[in-house]
Amino acid sequence: MSEHDPIHYYLKSLSKYLSRLEKTEANEVIREIESHILDALELQQQNGQKEDVDAILSGFGEPRKLANQYVEHLLQGTPPPKGFKAIQTVKKGATKSLYYGMGLFGFAISALLILVGIGKLFYPEYIGVWSAAQGNSVTITFSEHIYPNSDELLGYWLTPIAVGFGISITWLTRSVLRVLRQNIY
Repeated sequence: MSEHDPIHYYLKSLSKYLSRLEKTEANEVIREIESHILDALELQQQNGQKEDVDAILSGFGEPRKLANQYVEHLLQGTPPPKGFKAIQTVKKGATKSLYYGMGLFGFAISALLILVGIGKLFYPEYIGVWSAAQGNSVTITFSEHIYPNSDELLGYWLTPIAVGFGISITWLTRSVLRVLRQNIY
Protein backbone atom coordinates (compact mmCIF):
# COMPACT_ATOMS: atom_id res chain seq x y z
CA MET A 1 0.00 0.00 0.00
CA SER A 2 1.51 3.32 -1.04
CA GLU A 3 1.35 6.45 1.10
CA HIS A 4 -1.08 8.02 -1.40
CA ASP A 5 -3.62 5.17 -1.25
CA PRO A 6 -5.50 6.83 1.65
CA ILE A 7 -5.79 9.97 -0.49
CA HIS A 8 -7.20 7.92 -3.37
CA TYR A 9 -9.74 6.22 -1.08
CA TYR A 10 -10.72 9.53 0.52
CA LEU A 11 -11.28 11.21 -2.84
CA LYS A 12 -13.19 8.18 -4.17
CA SER A 13 -15.46 8.26 -1.14
CA LEU A 14 -15.88 12.02 -1.49
CA SER A 15 -16.79 11.54 -5.15
CA LYS A 16 -19.53 9.08 -4.21
CA TYR A 17 -21.11 11.64 -1.87
CA LEU A 18 -20.92 14.38 -4.51
CA SER A 19 -23.22 12.46 -6.84
CA ARG A 20 -26.00 15.07 -6.47
CA LEU A 21 -23.78 17.54 -8.36
CA GLU A 22 -23.21 17.62 -12.08
CA LYS A 23 -20.20 15.55 -13.12
CA THR A 24 -18.11 18.63 -14.03
CA GLU A 25 -18.85 20.34 -10.69
CA ALA A 26 -18.09 17.16 -8.75
CA ASN A 27 -14.80 16.72 -10.62
CA GLU A 28 -13.87 20.34 -9.89
CA VAL A 29 -14.49 19.82 -6.17
CA ILE A 30 -12.40 16.63 -6.21
CA ARG A 31 -9.53 18.41 -7.99
CA GLU A 32 -9.71 21.29 -5.52
CA ILE A 33 -9.61 19.01 -2.47
CA GLU A 34 -6.84 16.90 -4.02
CA SER A 35 -4.85 20.06 -4.68
CA HIS A 36 -5.23 21.18 -1.06
CA ILE A 37 -4.16 17.74 0.19
CA LEU A 38 -1.07 17.69 -2.02
CA ASP A 39 -0.22 21.27 -1.02
CA ALA A 40 -0.44 20.27 2.65
CA LEU A 41 1.87 17.31 2.00
CA GLU A 42 4.34 19.57 0.24
CA LEU A 43 4.22 22.03 3.12
CA GLN A 44 5.03 19.21 5.55
CA GLN A 45 8.03 18.25 3.40
CA GLN A 46 9.24 21.85 3.20
CA ASN A 47 9.01 22.19 6.97
CA GLY A 48 11.07 19.01 7.40
CA GLN A 49 8.15 17.11 8.90
CA LYS A 50 7.28 13.51 8.21
CA GLU A 51 4.43 13.22 5.72
CA ASP A 52 1.28 12.45 7.69
CA VAL A 53 -1.50 11.81 5.18
CA ASP A 54 -3.91 10.62 7.88
CA ALA A 55 -3.55 13.85 9.86
CA ILE A 56 -4.16 15.93 6.75
CA LEU A 57 -7.24 13.91 5.78
CA SER A 58 -8.63 14.11 9.30
CA GLY A 59 -8.28 17.89 9.03
CA PHE A 60 -10.79 17.80 6.18
CA GLY A 61 -13.24 15.70 8.17
CA GLU A 62 -15.38 12.82 6.99
CA PRO A 63 -15.91 12.70 3.23
CA ARG A 64 -19.69 12.63 3.66
CA LYS A 65 -19.76 15.84 5.72
CA LEU A 66 -17.32 17.62 3.44
CA ALA A 67 -19.29 16.58 0.36
CA ASN A 68 -22.56 17.76 1.94
CA GLN A 69 -21.04 21.17 2.63
CA TYR A 70 -19.91 21.51 -0.98
CA VAL A 71 -23.26 20.29 -2.30
CA GLU A 72 -25.13 22.77 -0.09
CA HIS A 73 -22.83 25.54 -1.22
CA LEU A 74 -23.17 24.81 -4.92
CA LEU A 75 -26.88 23.97 -4.99
CA GLN A 76 -28.30 26.29 -2.36
CA GLY A 77 -25.76 29.08 -2.09
CA THR A 78 -24.77 28.47 1.53
CA PRO A 79 -21.30 29.70 2.50
CA PRO A 80 -18.51 27.52 1.14
CA PRO A 81 -16.87 25.01 3.45
CA LYS A 82 -14.27 26.60 5.63
CA GLY A 83 -12.39 25.93 8.79
CA PHE A 84 -10.48 22.92 7.56
CA LYS A 85 -7.13 22.88 9.30
CA ALA A 86 -5.30 21.50 6.26
CA ILE A 87 -6.58 24.21 3.91
CA GLN A 88 -5.95 26.97 6.43
CA THR A 89 -2.41 25.75 7.09
CA VAL A 90 -1.56 25.75 3.39
CA LYS A 91 -3.24 29.11 2.80
CA LYS A 92 -1.56 30.71 5.81
CA GLY A 93 1.88 29.34 4.86
CA ALA A 94 1.57 30.52 1.28
CA THR A 95 0.22 33.90 2.31
CA LYS A 96 2.98 34.49 4.89
CA SER A 97 5.63 33.62 2.33
CA LEU A 98 4.03 35.92 -0.21
CA TYR A 99 3.60 38.66 2.40
CA TYR A 100 7.24 38.70 3.50
CA GLY A 101 8.57 38.16 -0.02
CA MET A 102 6.48 41.00 -1.38
CA GLY A 103 7.51 43.27 1.48
CA LEU A 104 11.19 42.53 1.04
CA PHE A 105 11.12 42.90 -2.73
CA GLY A 106 8.92 46.01 -2.82
CA PHE A 107 10.72 47.93 -0.09
CA ALA A 108 14.16 46.95 -1.43
CA ILE A 109 13.34 48.25 -4.93
CA SER A 110 11.84 51.39 -3.41
CA ALA A 111 14.89 52.04 -1.23
CA LEU A 112 17.23 51.45 -4.15
CA LEU A 113 15.37 53.96 -6.34
CA ILE A 114 15.34 56.59 -3.60
CA LEU A 115 19.06 56.06 -2.97
CA VAL A 116 19.77 56.43 -6.69
CA GLY A 117 17.81 59.68 -6.77
CA ILE A 118 19.52 61.13 -3.73
CA GLY A 119 22.91 59.76 -4.79
CA LYS A 120 22.64 61.62 -8.08
CA LEU A 121 22.72 64.91 -6.14
CA PHE A 122 25.98 64.04 -4.40
CA TYR A 123 27.76 62.04 -7.13
CA PRO A 124 26.36 63.32 -10.43
CA GLU A 125 29.25 62.05 -12.52
CA TYR A 126 29.04 58.50 -11.14
CA ILE A 127 25.29 57.86 -10.94
CA GLY A 128 23.02 58.19 -13.92
CA VAL A 129 21.28 56.71 -16.93
CA TRP A 130 23.40 56.62 -20.06
CA SER A 131 22.78 55.63 -23.64
CA ALA A 132 25.67 53.46 -24.80
CA ALA A 133 26.69 51.81 -28.07
CA GLN A 134 25.18 54.44 -30.37
CA GLY A 135 21.82 54.31 -28.60
CA ASN A 136 21.43 50.51 -28.78
CA SER A 137 21.48 50.07 -25.01
CA VAL A 138 20.66 52.01 -21.89
CA THR A 139 22.61 51.53 -18.67
CA ILE A 140 22.12 52.67 -15.12
CA THR A 141 25.47 52.75 -13.40
CA PHE A 142 27.09 53.52 -10.08
CA SER A 143 30.61 53.63 -11.40
CA GLU A 144 33.59 55.82 -12.09
CA HIS A 145 34.04 54.16 -15.47
CA ILE A 146 31.29 55.26 -17.81
CA TYR A 147 31.04 53.62 -21.20
CA PRO A 148 33.10 55.44 -23.83
CA ASN A 149 31.07 57.66 -26.15
CA SER A 150 27.96 57.44 -24.00
CA ASP A 151 25.42 60.20 -23.46
CA GLU A 152 23.65 60.86 -20.17
CA LEU A 153 19.91 60.76 -20.74
CA LEU A 154 18.21 62.26 -17.69
CA GLY A 155 20.80 64.38 -15.92
CA TYR A 156 19.45 65.78 -12.66
CA TRP A 157 15.93 64.78 -13.69
CA LEU A 158 16.93 61.33 -12.46
CA THR A 159 16.50 62.57 -8.87
CA PRO A 160 12.77 63.46 -8.92
CA ILE A 161 11.95 60.55 -11.24
CA ALA A 162 13.75 57.94 -9.13
CA VAL A 163 12.48 59.34 -5.81
CA GLY A 164 8.92 59.58 -7.22
CA PHE A 165 8.99 55.99 -8.43
CA GLY A 166 10.51 54.90 -5.10
CA ILE A 167 7.73 56.57 -3.13
CA SER A 168 5.10 55.14 -5.49
CA ILE A 169 6.47 51.62 -5.09
CA THR A 170 6.51 52.08 -1.30
CA TRP A 171 2.85 53.10 -1.37
CA LEU A 172 1.95 50.21 -3.70
CA THR A 173 3.85 47.70 -1.56
CA ARG A 174 2.13 48.91 1.62
CA SER A 175 -1.27 48.64 -0.08
CA VAL A 176 -0.62 45.08 -1.24
CA LEU A 177 0.75 44.10 2.18
CA ARG A 178 -2.36 45.49 3.86
CA VAL A 179 -4.53 43.21 1.70
CA LEU A 180 -2.29 40.18 2.28
CA ARG A 181 -2.24 40.81 6.05
CA GLN A 182 -6.00 40.33 6.13
CA ASN A 183 -5.53 36.78 4.82
CA ILE A 184 -2.88 35.94 7.42
CA TYR A 185 -4.63 37.05 10.60
